[in-house]
Amino acid sequence: MNTDDERARTRALVRCLARRDDAVLLPVLVPVGTSAPRIHPLTVLLLAQLRQVTLERDAYRAWITQDPAPLGDGQLRTRAADAAGFLAGRDSP
Repeated sequence: MNTDDERARTRALVRCLARRDDAVLLPVLVPVGTSAPRIHPLTVLLLAQLRQVTLERDAYRAWITQDPAPLGDGQLRTRAADAAGFLAGRDSP
């Protein structure tokens, strides 16, 4: 069961992941008088994956270090009732 607090945290993570940043440019130096070297397609793919992983890492750090929202009175009562029900079910034969 998703609580409002969990939904808010999920939305915050999605917002961080959906952020758009500028593209990373990789200059390729070519000596004068020679033909341009072929860039292997795998190199481009790996650079794109590296950028994606970096963005996800930063989004996760921003999400995990945010201050938790305090639980409301209703949420505390619900959790207490769930815990009491669990303990009663566990202790009964």
